[in-house]
Amino acid sequence: MKYFASVIALVFSLFLFNCSEKKVEVSEEQLIGMRTTAMDFMKDLKGVLINQIQTNGVLQAVSVCSDTAQVLTNNFGVQKGVFIRRVSFKNRNENNFPDDFEKKVLKKFELLHQNKELNNETEHAEIVQEGEFKYLRYMKPILVQAECLNCHGSEADIMPEVKQLIAQEYSSDKAVGYKIGDLRGAVSVKKVIQ
Repeated sequence: MKYFASVIALVFSLFLFNCSEKKVEVSEEQLIGMRTTAMDFMKDLKGVLINQIQTNGVLQAVSVCSDTAQVLTNNFGVQKGVFIRRVSFKNRNENNFPDDFEKKVLKKFELLHQNKELNNETEHAEIVQEGEFKYLRYMKPILVQAECLNCHGSEADIMPEVKQLIAQEYSSDKAVGYKIGDLRGAVSVKKVIQ
């Protein structure tokens, strides 16, 4: 009888294992769509910031980041039918702290960066179940470029008036001390697929 019960338990557990949901792979079409969305967003945002720096100076660009960038981000997401944001462990805006999925991917990006394997082609896409919905999640690293140092560089890189405005706008800012090529964070795109 004991043997029979063991066999039944084994068959039942194999049945449950086979019925469990298998990981769904991201299609090439989905990957290209999310990559394009992320890159278009970063291009638009960078364009606005560079325009502000060239037209009105770095100080005005800080104001644009604290106000306009969030509006631009929200509008872009609505227009594309996605939730999009920039995330970092060293965030400036408290709304840009990563969720659990984003933390996992950022840690992966950090490891790649430490091993000098992170580059402009690096990305992560995955279909995940969150609550009752399935989401296509995509992240692409943001690498520090020369113009980023005006607000995110070392003490010597950031003008005193810019430091003062950043301190005023972001009381718990952690987004400084970067060098060109550092991992600043990532753009994160999330889309409901079911």
